Amino acid sequence: MVKQIVCRDAGYDCDFEIRSESEDEMIRFVREHVQNVHGVGMSSDEIRGAMKTV
Repeated sequence: MVKQIVCRDAGYDCDFEIRSESEDEMIRFVREHVQNVHGVGMSSDEIRGAMKTV
């Protein structure tokens, strides 16, 4: 099952979007992105809560 996270869905003016079947991969990439680009941290549970099935 493919999951997706889009920054715009979280209210950011940002074109970052990731799709993957691996939650671990998504968590790793999203955590790095939000820290480096937006200067915020997110827990694994917060990231899982933002995932949508596509």
